[in-house]
Amino acid sequence: MLRTRVRAGAVAGFVMSLAFATILTVVQRGEAFVPAWTPKFDAPTAVTLRVPYAPFITLSASGIAYEHARVVIPRGAVLDDDLTHHRIAFAYESIHRAATPVRLGATFAIFFTLFLLATTYLRRFGPSRTRLLRTQLGLFGTMSMVVIVCKALLLFTPLPEFWIPVATVPLWCALTFERRTAFLINVLLAFMTASLLDFDLPLLFVLIVRGLASSLLFLNKKQPRKMLNAAVGGALVAVVLYPAIIVIFEGTFAPLSDVRLGLASPLLACGAGGLLDGVIAFVLREPAQRLLGTVSRDRLLDLTDLEHPLLLKMSREAPGSWEHARAMANLAEAAAAAIGADALLTRVGAYYHDLGKTLQPKYFVENLLPDERSPHEDLEPDVSADAIMAHVVQGSKILRDGGIPEPVVEFAYTHHGTQTIEFFWHKCKERGNPRNLPEDFFRYPGMKPQTKETAILMLVDSIEAASRTIQPPERVKFEEMIHRIIFTKLKSGQLDDSGLSIEDMKTLVLRMSDTLVNMFHGRIKYPWQEKAGEKAPERAAKDKPDEPERNQPPAKEKPN
Repeated sequence: MLRTRVRAGAVAGFVMSLAFATILTVVQRGEAFVPAWTPKFDAPTAVTLRVPYAPFITLSASGIAYEHARVVIPRGAVLDDDLTHHRIAFAYESIHRAATPVRLGATFAIFFTLFLLATTYLRRFGPSRTRLLRTQLGLFGTMSMVVIVCKALLLFTPLPEFWIPVATVPLWCALTFERRTAFLINVLLAFMTASLLDFDLPLLFVLIVRGLASSLLFLNKKQPRKMLNAAVGGALVAVVLYPAIIVIFEGTFAPLSDVRLGLASPLLACGAGGLLDGVIAFVLREPAQRLLGTVSRDRLLDLTDLEHPLLLKMSREAPGSWEHARAMANLAEAAAAAIGADALLTRVGAYYHDLGKTLQPKYFVENLLPDERSPHEDLEPDVSADAIMAHVVQGSKILRDGGIPEPVVEFAYTHHGTQTIEFFWHKCKERGNPRNLPEDFFRYPGMKPQTKETAILMLVDSIEAASRTIQPPERVKFEEMIHRIIFTKLKSGQLDDSGLSIEDMKTLVLRMSDTLVNMFHGRIKYPWQEKAGEKAPERAAKDKPDEPERNQPPAKEKPN
Protein backbone atom coordinates (compact mmCIF):
# COMPACT_ATOMS: atom_id res chain seq x y z
CA MET A 1 0.00 0.00 0.00
CA LEU A 2 1.49 3.33 -1.09
CA ARG A 3 1.43 6.03 1.59
CA THR A 4 1.20 9.58 0.25
CA ARG A 5 0.91 13.03 1.77
CA VAL A 6 -2.58 14.21 2.71
CA ARG A 7 -4.07 17.57 1.79
CA ALA A 8 -6.03 19.54 4.38
CA GLY A 9 -9.67 19.96 3.44
CA ALA A 10 -12.35 22.18 4.94
CA VAL A 11 -13.30 19.59 7.57
CA ALA A 12 -9.68 19.08 8.61
CA GLY A 13 -9.21 22.85 8.86
CA PHE A 14 -12.31 23.17 11.05
CA VAL A 15 -11.16 20.37 13.37
CA MET A 16 -7.64 21.80 13.66
CA SER A 17 -9.05 25.24 14.45
CA LEU A 18 -11.22 23.75 17.21
CA ALA A 19 -8.32 21.80 18.71
CA PHE A 20 -5.71 24.56 18.73
CA ALA A 21 -8.24 27.21 19.83
CA THR A 22 -9.10 25.02 22.82
CA ILE A 23 -5.42 24.61 23.73
CA LEU A 24 -4.70 28.34 23.58
CA THR A 25 -7.86 29.21 25.50
CA VAL A 26 -6.57 27.10 28.37
CA VAL A 27 -3.13 28.72 28.04
CA GLN A 28 -4.55 32.24 27.95
CA ARG A 29 -6.61 31.71 31.09
CA GLY A 30 -4.19 29.21 32.65
CA GLU A 31 -3.44 31.13 35.86
CA ALA A 32 -7.13 31.16 36.71
CA PHE A 33 -7.04 27.39 37.17
CA VAL A 34 -4.15 27.46 39.69
CA PRO A 35 -5.48 28.68 43.09
CA ALA A 36 -1.95 28.93 44.52
CA TRP A 37 -1.19 31.72 42.04
CA THR A 38 -3.99 33.95 43.32
CA PRO A 39 -2.42 37.22 44.61
CA LYS A 40 -2.93 38.27 48.23
CA PHE A 41 -1.97 41.39 50.14
CA ASP A 42 0.99 41.11 52.51
CA ALA A 43 2.13 37.94 50.71
CA PRO A 44 4.70 37.37 47.92
CA THR A 45 3.24 36.86 44.48
CA ALA A 46 3.65 33.43 42.88
CA VAL A 47 3.76 34.86 39.35
CA THR A 48 4.43 38.25 37.78
CA LEU A 49 1.37 40.47 37.82
CA ARG A 50 0.88 42.64 34.73
CA VAL A 51 -1.67 45.31 33.89
CA PRO A 52 -1.85 46.23 30.19
CA TYR A 53 -0.92 49.71 29.03
CA ALA A 54 -4.00 51.79 29.85
CA PRO A 55 -5.14 55.23 31.08
CA PHE A 56 -5.52 55.74 34.83
CA ILE A 57 -7.28 58.49 36.79
CA THR A 58 -5.63 59.24 40.12
CA LEU A 59 -6.41 61.63 42.96
CA SER A 60 -3.71 63.83 44.45
CA ALA A 61 -3.37 67.01 46.44
CA SER A 62 -3.32 68.99 43.23
CA GLY A 63 -6.51 67.36 41.96
CA ILE A 64 -7.44 64.68 39.44
CA ALA A 65 -4.61 63.34 37.27
CA TYR A 66 -4.97 61.40 33.98
CA GLU A 67 -2.04 59.31 32.81
CA HIS A 68 -1.14 56.20 30.85
CA ALA A 69 0.86 53.54 32.62
CA ARG A 70 1.97 49.93 32.41
CA VAL A 71 1.99 48.13 35.78
CA VAL A 72 4.39 45.21 36.38
CA ILE A 73 4.69 43.58 39.82
CA PRO A 74 7.66 41.13 39.70
CA ARG A 75 7.26 37.56 40.84
CA GLY A 76 8.03 37.25 44.57
CA ALA A 77 7.19 40.85 45.42
CA VAL A 78 5.03 41.41 48.51
CA LEU A 79 1.76 43.19 47.70
CA ASP A 80 1.34 46.34 49.76
CA ASP A 81 -2.15 47.80 50.16
CA ASP A 82 -0.66 51.27 50.58
CA LEU A 83 0.93 51.35 47.11
CA THR A 84 -1.30 52.55 44.26
CA HIS A 85 0.23 50.31 41.60
CA HIS A 86 -0.11 47.27 43.84
CA ARG A 87 -3.80 48.02 44.41
CA ILE A 88 -4.31 48.44 40.64
CA ALA A 89 -2.58 45.12 39.94
CA PHE A 90 -4.59 43.34 42.62
CA ALA A 91 -7.88 44.77 41.34
CA TYR A 92 -7.03 43.85 37.73
CA GLU A 93 -6.05 40.30 38.67
CA SER A 94 -9.24 39.87 40.70
CA ILE A 95 -11.32 40.59 37.59
CA HIS A 96 -8.97 38.98 35.06
CA ARG A 97 -8.87 35.68 36.96
CA ALA A 98 -12.62 35.23 36.82
CA ALA A 99 -12.73 32.29 34.37
CA THR A 100 -16.44 32.51 33.74
CA PRO A 101 -18.03 30.58 30.85
CA VAL A 102 -18.65 33.87 29.03
CA ARG A 103 -14.98 34.90 29.24
CA LEU A 104 -13.78 31.45 28.21
CA GLY A 105 -16.24 31.41 25.32
CA ALA A 106 -15.11 34.84 24.12
CA THR A 107 -11.45 33.83 24.30
CA PHE A 108 -12.15 30.59 22.42
CA ALA A 109 -14.09 32.46 19.72
CA ILE A 110 -11.12 34.77 19.10
CA PHE A 111 -8.58 31.96 18.76
CA PHE A 112 -10.94 29.79 16.71
CA THR A 113 -11.60 32.61 14.24
CA LEU A 114 -7.90 33.38 13.84
CA PHE A 115 -6.98 29.73 13.21
CA LEU A 116 -9.91 29.29 10.83
CA LEU A 117 -8.79 32.33 8.83
CA ALA A 118 -5.28 30.90 8.65
CA THR A 119 -6.30 27.44 7.45
CA THR A 120 -8.74 28.89 4.91
CA TYR A 121 -6.04 31.11 3.43
CA LEU A 122 -3.48 28.29 3.35
CA ARG A 123 -5.95 25.91 1.70
CA ARG A 124 -7.23 28.32 -0.96
CA PHE A 125 -4.59 30.95 -1.60
CA GLY A 126 -1.34 29.81 -0.04
CA PRO A 127 1.57 28.08 -1.79
CA SER A 128 0.81 24.51 -2.84
CA ARG A 129 2.96 23.09 -0.06
CA THR A 130 0.91 24.85 2.64
CA ARG A 131 -2.19 22.95 1.55
CA LEU A 132 -0.81 19.73 3.01
CA LEU A 133 -2.27 18.55 6.30
CA ARG A 134 1.19 17.81 7.70
CA THR A 135 2.34 21.36 6.98
CA GLN A 136 -0.69 23.02 8.55
CA LEU A 137 -0.45 20.87 11.66
CA GLY A 138 3.22 21.78 12.00
CA LEU A 139 2.55 25.48 11.44
CA PHE A 140 -0.30 25.68 13.94
CA GLY A 141 1.69 23.64 16.43
CA THR A 142 4.64 26.02 16.07
CA MET A 143 2.38 29.05 16.54
CA SER A 144 0.87 27.49 19.65
CA MET A 145 4.29 26.74 21.14
CA VAL A 146 5.33 30.36 20.62
CA VAL A 147 2.20 31.59 22.41
CA ILE A 148 2.91 29.18 25.29
CA VAL A 149 6.51 30.41 25.56
CA CYS A 150 5.27 34.00 25.54
CA LYS A 151 2.79 33.20 28.31
CA ALA A 152 5.59 31.69 30.40
CA LEU A 153 7.75 34.77 29.84
CA LEU A 154 4.91 37.03 31.01
CA LEU A 155 4.19 34.92 34.10
CA PHE A 156 7.67 34.10 35.37
CA THR A 157 9.88 37.04 34.37
CA PRO A 158 9.63 40.78 35.04
CA LEU A 159 10.90 41.63 31.55
CA PRO A 160 8.81 43.99 29.41
CA GLU A 161 6.43 42.21 27.09
CA PHE A 162 8.27 43.61 24.04
CA TRP A 163 10.87 40.90 24.54
CA ILE A 164 8.37 38.38 23.18
CA PRO A 165 9.96 36.70 20.10
CA VAL A 166 6.90 36.48 17.87
CA ALA A 167 8.69 37.21 14.55
CA THR A 168 10.49 33.84 14.65
CA VAL A 169 7.54 32.05 13.05
CA PRO A 170 7.11 34.60 10.21
CA LEU A 171 10.84 34.30 9.49
CA TRP A 172 10.52 30.52 9.30
CA CYS A 173 7.54 30.93 6.96
CA ALA A 174 9.52 33.31 4.75
CA LEU A 175 12.38 30.79 4.68
CA THR A 176 10.17 27.78 3.99
CA PHE A 177 7.26 29.18 1.95
CA GLU A 178 7.03 32.82 0.84
CA ARG A 179 6.50 36.32 2.25
CA ARG A 180 2.73 36.59 1.82
CA THR A 181 2.22 33.60 4.09
CA ALA A 182 4.75 35.07 6.52
CA PHE A 183 2.85 38.39 6.61
CA LEU A 184 -0.47 36.68 7.36
CA ILE A 185 0.97 34.44 10.06
CA ASN A 186 2.73 37.41 11.65
CA VAL A 187 -0.49 39.43 11.95
CA LEU A 188 -2.51 36.49 13.31
CA LEU A 189 0.20 35.49 15.77
CA ALA A 190 0.58 39.09 16.95
CA PHE A 191 -3.14 39.18 17.78
CA MET A 192 -2.92 35.83 19.59
CA THR A 193 0.03 37.00 21.68
CA ALA A 194 -1.42 40.45 22.42
CA SER A 195 -4.58 38.73 23.69
CA LEU A 196 -2.49 37.48 26.63
CA LEU A 197 -2.49 41.12 27.82
CA ASP A 198 -6.02 42.00 26.78
CA PHE A 199 -4.81 43.30 23.40
CA ASP A 200 -2.32 45.83 24.73
CA LEU A 201 -2.19 48.31 21.81
CA PRO A 202 1.52 49.31 21.95
CA LEU A 203 2.44 45.62 22.21
CA LEU A 204 0.22 44.69 19.26
CA PHE A 205 1.67 47.56 17.22
CA VAL A 206 5.29 46.58 17.93
CA LEU A 207 4.75 42.88 17.24
CA ILE A 208 3.05 43.53 13.90
CA VAL A 209 5.54 46.14 12.70
CA ARG A 210 8.62 44.20 13.85
CA GLY A 211 7.44 40.96 12.26
CA LEU A 212 6.43 42.57 8.96
CA ALA A 213 9.74 44.41 8.68
CA SER A 214 11.78 41.30 9.48
CA SER A 215 9.91 39.19 6.91
CA LEU A 216 10.19 41.91 4.28
CA LEU A 217 13.93 42.38 4.81
CA PHE A 218 14.72 38.64 4.62
CA LEU A 219 15.75 38.71 0.97
CA ASN A 220 17.85 35.59 0.34
CA LYS A 221 16.41 32.25 1.42
CA LYS A 222 19.54 30.47 0.23
CA GLN A 223 21.48 32.12 3.06
CA PRO A 224 19.62 31.51 6.35
CA ARG A 225 22.09 33.75 8.17
CA LYS A 226 20.41 36.67 6.45
CA MET A 227 17.61 36.16 9.00
CA LEU A 228 19.88 37.83 11.54
CA ASN A 229 20.24 40.89 9.32
CA ALA A 230 16.48 40.94 8.72
CA ALA A 231 15.83 40.74 12.47
CA VAL A 232 18.18 43.67 13.08
CA GLY A 233 16.21 45.68 10.54
CA GLY A 234 12.94 44.75 12.24
CA ALA A 235 14.37 45.76 15.62
CA LEU A 236 15.44 49.16 14.30
CA VAL A 237 11.99 49.77 12.82
CA ALA A 238 10.36 48.91 16.16
CA VAL A 239 12.77 51.16 18.10
CA VAL A 240 12.01 54.08 15.77
CA LEU A 241 8.24 53.66 15.78
CA TYR A 242 7.65 52.78 19.46
CA PRO A 243 8.24 56.38 20.62
CA ALA A 244 5.81 57.55 17.95
CA ILE A 245 2.92 55.50 19.30
CA ILE A 246 3.72 56.55 22.90
CA VAL A 247 3.65 60.18 21.82
CA ILE A 248 0.21 59.61 20.30
CA PHE A 249 -1.08 58.28 23.63
CA GLU A 250 0.79 60.51 26.07
CA GLY A 251 1.84 63.52 24.02
CA THR A 252 5.50 63.13 24.95
CA PHE A 253 8.30 60.56 25.25
CA ALA A 254 11.55 60.77 27.21
CA PRO A 255 14.00 58.30 25.61
CA LEU A 256 16.81 58.86 28.13
CA SER A 257 14.53 58.22 31.09
CA ASP A 258 13.24 55.09 29.36
CA VAL A 259 16.73 53.74 28.60
CA ARG A 260 17.88 54.32 32.20
CA LEU A 261 15.44 51.61 33.28
CA GLY A 262 17.86 49.01 31.89
CA LEU A 263 16.27 45.61 31.30
CA ALA A 264 12.90 47.13 32.28
CA SER A 265 13.11 49.66 29.45
CA PRO A 266 10.35 49.11 26.85
CA LEU A 267 12.41 50.92 24.21
CA LEU A 268 15.41 48.63 24.69
CA ALA A 269 13.07 45.65 24.80
CA CYS A 270 11.69 46.59 21.36
CA GLY A 271 15.20 46.30 19.93
CA ALA A 272 16.39 43.34 22.00
CA GLY A 273 13.21 41.39 21.25
CA GLY A 274 13.83 41.88 17.54
CA LEU A 275 17.39 40.59 17.86
CA LEU A 276 16.08 37.62 19.86
CA ASP A 277 13.70 36.87 16.98
CA GLY A 278 16.61 36.52 14.58
CA VAL A 279 18.80 34.43 16.88
CA ILE A 280 16.03 31.95 17.70
CA ALA A 281 14.89 31.76 14.07
CA PHE A 282 18.44 31.03 12.88
CA VAL A 283 19.43 28.55 15.59
CA LEU A 284 16.19 26.54 15.50
CA ARG A 285 15.55 26.76 11.75
CA GLU A 286 16.20 23.07 11.02
CA PRO A 287 13.85 21.59 13.67
CA ALA A 288 11.31 24.28 12.76
CA GLN A 289 11.45 23.29 9.09
CA ARG A 290 10.93 19.66 10.06
CA LEU A 291 7.88 20.68 12.07
CA LEU A 292 6.60 22.57 9.04
CA GLY A 293 6.97 19.45 6.90
CA THR A 294 9.89 20.67 4.80
CA VAL A 295 13.61 19.96 4.63
CA SER A 296 16.43 22.40 5.33
CA ARG A 297 18.88 23.56 2.66
CA ASP A 298 21.81 22.04 4.55
CA ARG A 299 20.12 18.63 4.50
CA LEU A 300 19.38 18.97 0.79
CA LEU A 301 23.04 19.78 0.11
CA ASP A 302 24.03 16.62 1.98
CA LEU A 303 21.68 14.60 -0.22
CA THR A 304 23.36 15.89 -3.40
CA ASP A 305 26.55 14.02 -2.47
CA LEU A 306 26.96 11.45 -5.24
CA GLU A 307 28.61 9.11 -2.73
CA HIS A 308 25.39 8.81 -0.76
CA PRO A 309 24.74 5.07 -0.25
CA LEU A 310 21.39 5.14 -2.07
CA LEU A 311 22.85 6.97 -5.07
CA LEU A 312 25.78 4.54 -5.20
CA LYS A 313 23.26 1.69 -5.11
CA MET A 314 21.43 3.16 -8.08
CA SER A 315 24.60 3.82 -10.09
CA ARG A 316 25.69 0.19 -9.63
CA GLU A 317 22.38 -1.63 -10.03
CA ALA A 318 20.54 0.60 -12.52
CA PRO A 319 23.22 2.62 -14.34
CA GLY A 320 20.96 3.61 -17.22
CA SER A 321 18.30 4.95 -14.87
CA TRP A 322 20.99 6.78 -12.91
CA GLU A 323 22.27 8.58 -16.01
CA HIS A 324 18.67 9.44 -16.90
CA ALA A 325 18.18 10.87 -13.38
CA ARG A 326 21.35 12.97 -13.62
CA ALA A 327 20.31 14.42 -16.95
CA MET A 328 16.87 15.14 -15.50
CA ALA A 329 18.45 16.90 -12.52
CA ASN A 330 20.21 19.47 -14.71
CA LEU A 331 17.10 20.15 -16.78
CA ALA A 332 14.73 20.25 -13.79
CA GLU A 333 16.97 22.50 -11.69
CA ALA A 334 17.19 25.09 -14.45
CA ALA A 335 13.43 24.97 -15.00
CA ALA A 336 12.66 25.37 -11.28
CA ALA A 337 15.02 28.33 -10.95
CA ALA A 338 13.34 30.02 -13.92
CA ILE A 339 9.93 30.18 -12.21
CA GLY A 340 11.19 30.85 -8.67
CA ALA A 341 10.59 27.31 -7.36
CA ASP A 342 13.02 25.49 -5.07
CA ALA A 343 15.75 24.51 -7.54
CA LEU A 344 17.85 22.56 -5.03
CA LEU A 345 14.90 20.49 -3.83
CA THR A 346 14.00 19.74 -7.46
CA ARG A 347 17.54 18.55 -8.21
CA VAL A 348 17.56 16.26 -5.18
CA GLY A 349 14.14 14.91 -6.11
CA ALA A 350 15.44 14.10 -9.59
CA TYR A 351 18.37 12.17 -8.14
CA TYR A 352 16.23 9.93 -5.92
CA HIS A 353 12.87 9.63 -7.69
CA ASP A 354 13.62 6.43 -9.65
CA LEU A 355 15.40 4.49 -6.93
CA GLY A 356 12.72 1.80 -7.10
CA LYS A 357 14.11 0.69 -10.45
CA THR A 358 17.09 -0.86 -8.67
CA LEU A 359 14.93 -3.86 -7.67
CA GLN A 360 14.19 -4.98 -11.25
CA PRO A 361 16.43 -2.81 -13.46
CA LYS A 362 16.06 -4.94 -16.61
CA TYR A 363 12.35 -4.14 -16.78
CA PHE A 364 13.33 -0.63 -17.87
CA VAL A 365 14.73 -0.07 -21.33
CA GLU A 366 17.47 2.35 -20.29
CA ASN A 367 19.17 -0.46 -18.33
CA LEU A 368 19.26 -2.97 -21.21
CA LEU A 369 22.49 -3.61 -23.09
CA PRO A 370 22.55 -3.19 -26.88
CA ASP A 371 20.61 -6.01 -28.56
CA GLU A 372 19.59 -7.38 -25.12
CA ARG A 373 16.15 -8.96 -25.09
CA SER A 374 13.52 -7.20 -22.99
CA PRO A 375 11.81 -9.39 -20.38
CA HIS A 376 8.49 -7.77 -21.31
CA GLU A 377 8.49 -9.71 -24.58
CA ASP A 378 7.70 -12.87 -22.59
CA LEU A 379 5.14 -11.31 -20.21
CA GLU A 380 1.47 -10.52 -20.43
CA PRO A 381 0.70 -6.77 -20.63
CA ASP A 382 -0.90 -6.67 -17.18
CA VAL A 383 2.12 -8.39 -15.61
CA SER A 384 4.47 -5.98 -17.34
CA ALA A 385 2.41 -3.00 -16.17
CA ASP A 386 2.45 -4.30 -12.61
CA ALA A 387 6.23 -4.65 -12.74
CA ILE A 388 6.63 -1.10 -14.05
CA MET A 389 4.29 0.41 -11.44
CA ALA A 390 6.12 -1.39 -8.64
CA HIS A 391 9.06 1.01 -8.87
CA VAL A 392 6.85 3.81 -7.51
CA VAL A 393 5.77 1.86 -4.43
CA GLN A 394 9.09 0.17 -3.77
CA GLY A 395 11.06 3.35 -4.42
CA SER A 396 9.04 5.23 -1.80
CA LYS A 397 9.66 2.44 0.69
CA ILE A 398 13.42 2.34 0.02
CA LEU A 399 13.68 6.09 0.49
CA ARG A 400 11.71 6.10 3.74
CA ASP A 401 13.71 3.17 5.10
CA GLY A 402 16.86 5.07 4.16
CA GLY A 403 15.86 8.11 6.22
CA ILE A 404 15.24 10.39 3.26
CA PRO A 405 12.99 13.37 4.18
CA GLU A 406 9.36 13.13 3.08
CA PRO A 407 9.50 16.15 0.73
CA VAL A 408 12.09 14.20 -1.30
CA VAL A 409 10.16 10.93 -1.06
CA GLU A 410 7.20 12.82 -2.51
CA PHE A 411 8.99 12.98 -5.88
CA ALA A 412 9.05 9.18 -6.04
CA TYR A 413 5.28 8.72 -5.93
CA THR A 414 4.28 11.83 -7.89
CA HIS A 415 6.58 11.80 -10.92
CA HIS A 416 4.11 9.59 -12.80
CA GLY A 417 1.04 10.93 -10.98
CA THR A 418 -2.04 8.83 -11.71
CA GLN A 419 -1.29 8.36 -15.41
CA THR A 420 -2.09 5.24 -17.39
CA ILE A 421 0.74 3.14 -18.81
CA GLU A 422 -0.53 3.62 -22.35
CA PHE A 423 1.81 1.14 -24.05
CA PHE A 424 0.71 -1.90 -22.08
CA TRP A 425 -2.93 -0.80 -21.94
CA HIS A 426 -3.07 -0.62 -25.74
CA LYS A 427 -1.17 -3.89 -25.99
CA CYS A 428 -3.76 -5.49 -23.73
CA LYS A 429 -6.62 -4.17 -25.86
CA GLU A 430 -4.92 -5.39 -29.04
CA ARG A 431 -4.89 -8.89 -27.56
CA GLY A 432 -8.61 -8.66 -26.86
CA ASN A 433 -8.26 -7.99 -23.10
CA PRO A 434 -8.97 -11.66 -22.20
CA ARG A 435 -9.25 -10.91 -18.45
CA ASN A 436 -11.60 -7.91 -18.95
CA LEU A 437 -9.27 -5.64 -17.03
CA PRO A 438 -10.33 -1.99 -16.55
CA GLU A 439 -8.08 0.87 -17.61
CA ASP A 440 -7.49 1.73 -13.94
CA PHE A 441 -5.57 -1.53 -13.59
CA PHE A 442 -2.87 0.06 -15.77
CA ARG A 443 -2.86 3.33 -13.83
CA TYR A 444 0.06 4.32 -11.58
CA PRO A 445 -0.79 4.09 -7.85
CA GLY A 446 0.82 7.43 -7.06
CA MET A 447 -0.46 10.92 -6.44
CA LYS A 448 -0.80 13.95 -8.68
CA PRO A 449 1.97 16.51 -8.12
CA GLN A 450 1.06 18.79 -5.24
CA THR A 451 3.86 21.33 -5.67
CA LYS A 452 5.54 23.18 -8.49
CA GLU A 453 8.74 21.24 -7.88
CA THR A 454 7.14 17.79 -8.24
CA ALA A 455 5.17 18.96 -11.30
CA ILE A 456 8.39 20.12 -12.96
CA LEU A 457 9.96 16.71 -12.38
CA MET A 458 6.94 14.97 -13.93
CA LEU A 459 7.29 17.11 -17.05
CA VAL A 460 11.06 16.73 -17.21
CA ASP A 461 10.81 12.94 -16.83
CA SER A 462 8.93 12.78 -20.15
CA ILE A 463 10.78 15.66 -21.83
CA GLU A 464 14.28 14.33 -21.14
CA ALA A 465 13.41 10.90 -22.55
CA ALA A 466 11.65 12.35 -25.61
CA SER A 467 14.51 14.77 -26.30
CA ARG A 468 16.76 11.85 -27.22
CA THR A 469 14.53 11.10 -30.21
CA ILE A 470 14.61 14.63 -31.69
CA GLN A 471 16.65 14.77 -34.90
CA PRO A 472 18.03 17.19 -35.75
CA PRO A 473 18.14 18.80 -32.26
CA GLU A 474 16.61 22.12 -33.20
CA ARG A 475 14.85 24.63 -30.94
CA VAL A 476 11.59 24.54 -32.91
CA LYS A 477 11.35 20.77 -32.60
CA PHE A 478 12.18 20.88 -28.90
CA GLU A 479 9.50 23.50 -28.26
CA GLU A 480 6.94 21.49 -30.20
CA MET A 481 7.78 18.38 -28.20
CA ILE A 482 7.61 20.22 -24.85
CA HIS A 483 4.26 21.82 -25.76
CA ARG A 484 2.85 18.42 -26.68
CA ILE A 485 3.94 16.87 -23.38
CA ILE A 486 2.58 19.76 -21.29
CA PHE A 487 -0.76 19.68 -23.11
CA THR A 488 -0.97 15.91 -22.57
CA LYS A 489 -0.41 16.33 -18.81
CA LEU A 490 -2.94 19.16 -18.67
CA LYS A 491 -5.56 17.14 -20.54
CA SER A 492 -5.19 14.21 -18.16
CA GLY A 493 -5.48 16.53 -15.13
CA GLN A 494 -2.05 15.71 -13.76
CA LEU A 495 -1.13 19.36 -13.16
CA ASP A 496 -4.42 20.43 -11.55
CA ASP A 497 -3.04 20.50 -7.99
CA SER A 498 0.50 21.63 -8.74
CA GLY A 499 0.05 25.40 -8.53
CA LEU A 500 1.71 25.96 -11.92
CA SER A 501 0.28 28.99 -13.70
CA ILE A 502 0.06 29.64 -17.44
CA GLU A 503 2.91 32.11 -17.05
CA ASP A 504 4.98 29.43 -15.30
CA MET A 505 4.38 26.96 -18.13
CA LYS A 506 5.34 29.53 -20.75
CA THR A 507 8.58 30.19 -18.88
CA LEU A 508 9.23 26.47 -18.53
CA VAL A 509 8.92 25.92 -22.28
CA LEU A 510 11.45 28.66 -23.04
CA ARG A 511 13.95 27.63 -20.34
CA MET A 512 13.82 23.90 -21.08
CA SER A 513 14.17 24.56 -24.80
CA ASP A 514 17.27 26.65 -24.12
CA THR A 515 18.71 23.95 -21.89
CA LEU A 516 18.08 21.16 -24.41
CA VAL A 517 19.59 23.17 -27.28
CA ASN A 518 22.69 23.73 -25.17
CA MET A 519 22.83 20.07 -24.11
CA PHE A 520 22.68 18.80 -27.70
CA HIS A 521 24.90 21.47 -29.26
CA GLY A 522 27.21 20.49 -32.09
CA ARG A 523 31.00 20.36 -32.05
CA ILE A 524 33.67 21.06 -34.67
CA LYS A 525 35.45 17.91 -35.81
CA TYR A 526 39.07 17.40 -34.83
CA PRO A 527 41.61 16.98 -37.68
CA TRP A 528 41.97 13.26 -37.07
CA GLN A 529 38.19 12.88 -37.36
CA GLU A 530 38.18 14.67 -40.72
CA LYS A 531 41.02 12.48 -42.01
CA ALA A 532 39.23 9.39 -40.80
CA GLY A 533 36.11 10.55 -42.64
CA GLU A 534 38.07 10.99 -45.89
CA LYS A 535 39.69 7.57 -45.70
CA ALA A 536 36.46 5.76 -44.94
CA PRO A 537 35.07 6.00 -48.55
CA GLU A 538 38.44 4.87 -50.01
CA ARG A 539 38.51 1.78 -47.78
CA ALA A 540 34.91 1.07 -48.65
CA ALA A 541 35.67 1.21 -52.41
CA LYS A 542 38.76 -0.96 -52.01
CA ASP A 543 36.95 -3.59 -50.02
CA LYS A 544 33.91 -3.63 -52.35
CA PRO A 545 33.42 -7.08 -53.98
CA ASP A 546 33.06 -7.48 -57.75
CA GLU A 547 29.71 -9.30 -57.52
CA PRO A 548 26.46 -7.32 -57.25
CA GLU A 549 25.41 -6.07 -53.82
CA ARG A 550 23.42 -8.48 -51.74
CA ASN A 551 20.43 -6.22 -51.44
CA GLN A 552 20.17 -5.57 -55.20
CA PRO A 553 17.79 -7.80 -57.14
CA PRO A 554 19.32 -9.62 -60.23
CA ALA A 555 18.86 -7.94 -63.60
CA LYS A 556 16.00 -9.26 -65.76
CA GLU A 557 16.84 -11.00 -68.96
CA LYS A 558 15.45 -9.49 -72.13
CA PRO A 559 13.05 -11.70 -74.01
CA ASN A 560 14.15 -12.95 -77.49
